[in-house]
Amino acid sequence: MTTHLRDPREALARAVDDLDAAAVADAIVEHGAQVLRSVDLALLRRAAEVVAPDGGPMTTAVAWRIGYAFHQTGSFTEALTVYPRAHDVATARPVDRAMLLSSTASSQWATGDTAGARVSADDALVEAQATRDDGALTHAWVAQALVCAAEGDRDANHVAYEKALVSARRAGDELAQMRIHNNLGSSATEQGHYDDALAHLDEAIALAETGVPPAVKALALITRSEALLGLGRIEECLAELHLARDLARDSESPLLGLAVLGLGDANRVCGNATQAATAYRQAIAIAERAVNAQVLVPAIAGLARALVVDDVDEAQGLAKRALDQPAALGQVEPLLAAGWVCLATGDRTSAGEFSRLAVREAGRRQDSHGMAEALELQALVTTGARADDLLDEAATLRRAACDPIGLATNQALRARAAGDHLSEQAARRRLRALGVRDDASRIAGPLQALGRTERARVSIRALGAFAVLVDGEPVAASAWQSRKSRDALKILAGRRGRAITREALADHLWPDSDGSGNRLSVVLSTLRGVLDPGKEHPSDHYLVADRESVRLDTDHVEVDVVAFTHTAAGALRAVRSGDGTDLGAVEELERAAAMYTGHYLEDDPYSDWTVSLRDELLSTSLEVKRELAAALVARDERQRAIPWLVGLIADDPYDEPSHHELVLALHHARRHGEVRRAHRGYVARMAELGMPATPLDSLIAPPGEPPAARR
Repeated sequence: MTTHLRDPREALARAVDDLDAAAVADAIVEHGAQVLRSVDLALLRRAAEVVAPDGGPMTTAVAWRIGYAFHQTGSFTEALTVYPRAHDVATARPVDRAMLLSSTASSQWATGDTAGARVSADDALVEAQATRDDGALTHAWVAQALVCAAEGDRDANHVAYEKALVSARRAGDELAQMRIHNNLGSSATEQGHYDDALAHLDEAIALAETGVPPAVKALALITRSEALLGLGRIEECLAELHLARDLARDSESPLLGLAVLGLGDANRVCGNATQAATAYRQAIAIAERAVNAQVLVPAIAGLARALVVDDVDEAQGLAKRALDQPAALGQVEPLLAAGWVCLATGDRTSAGEFSRLAVREAGRRQDSHGMAEALELQALVTTGARADDLLDEAATLRRAACDPIGLATNQALRARAAGDHLSEQAARRRLRALGVRDDASRIAGPLQALGRTERARVSIRALGAFAVLVDGEPVAASAWQSRKSRDALKILAGRRGRAITREALADHLWPDSDGSGNRLSVVLSTLRGVLDPGKEHPSDHYLVADRESVRLDTDHVEVDVVAFTHTAAGALRAVRSGDGTDLGAVEELERAAAMYTGHYLEDDPYSDWTVSLRDELLSTSLEVKRELAAALVARDERQRAIPWLVGLIADDPYDEPSHHELVLALHHARRHGEVRRAHRGYVARMAELGMPATPLDSLIAPPGEPPAARR
């Protein structure tokens, strides 16, 4: 018989190839979790078609298993099309009825149908309690926990998960245990209990090593990234998200949307506005296809915040759209997005109203992070002692959550309110040390409300997406008159104040044309109007042009590329001329790292005149990170060096010395599970190059002591 093959997945695949409906059903029911935890989406869809062609009926025992397998891959809407196909519910085994109901509830919750999920979850619990079957009880309590989370009842949510975990352990269901630990970690993260969250998530990832669907492991990595972000470990967060994204993409799982959403959130928090917006747009597209409210609502809200400087009209429309969507996890994020966008556009009254609604919703959901941010928003539209009290209350929440980025941001807000310039600069230095980039001022939130401490009348941003600001406001698209005007300014910005001949500039703009002199004069005239719309300065104040050449006057125009290269060069000189441990040199390296807010002209990656400068700037950025990590290790601050080492490896996966330093730094931090994961990653990269990897014992053995002495 087909199901007697040694590999249950092979049994299913053989039955599918043979178009043997009975054998497919036997493989699914007889081997259950063994089959469905390793099956891919394509095989799962083929199995469903063989066992019940053309969307026809199937037994309850088969329907819930196939539906639950779809759910585990993140294909929630597909799962919901399978459950109703169970034709024998009334006569099915009570355990199968309970599993059908609980699986249905979970998928309904994931698509934002809280009311439907509540009915299914309650019916599931009644059925499961009647059976006293640990497997059925596990899934019924998980469904209860999910619905309680959607309803904002945190205590009931926690109790339900604890009961589910007890049942799952008795049933020996490792996949369910992993799912529960993941969800408990997610709940702890939402409450700001990040260390507790990591304990659950490390347990989940350890269970993942026993062999679970790639999408399930991806989900644990995504949730772990949220806790890491809360702890200010941005580069580590991004590394987990990139791994999760690859797992989800390779397995064709709709959970890809959740990974990409995480990348948007991480880039938003660390100030990479362009990368955040790109990730949010991708997450929205994926979520719309999958009808995944978990991803869609926060992605829309995040995109609104990331675009508030670059496209305020779209940002306002997105904020409204986020509020109008049904949310699987409450309305805190849409309310905050709407409030920050209103504040950024000068509507303080609406910002205050949204902040009050966000405080109420965050309180209902016991969302300490959301509560702190809502209080800070409220403080910015309030005056007097009440504003100070709100900021102090938010600081208490940030401190209790061990949220270093949030706490440093709060300290900057309090310093600005008190007019304490030195304390504000100290807070900004702390943010840079945590990896927060200067582009955070482009994202609707507290740092955007504070603005940059120093601002020229005209600023050009070419690291990330290209943008021009005049008196702090982005230049409207209509002001450019033609794309050639923007391209000309991009080329001049890349020259970093050096002149370019008129002929060379014209060749870049019109590579296949002759006699472009008059057109170039028109473009330069347009640029002068863009940079100095009020004609307050002489014509060569910002743009210097004569008969031979053209250049930007970088004494009057702030160009982020110029600022970065100047700061990076100074920081590298300082650290190399000293002993490498000077605190001032370290802070300058952190400042330079914060100024690299994205690859040069990310929105225009294929122009021939961008490639060499992009490579040069990326190389400088890596050099800064490498020296910064080395300086922190030399100062015996390995914990602070870890994020920079993770970032270096993300940018250059084959950087063997950085792999070595990361393993050693994690070992000194006693993060032993992460040591082994980091070493496995290093071994895999070296294998791709066909090179031997240094054994773990050799890397972590004390100097002068043979590796064997540690055993």
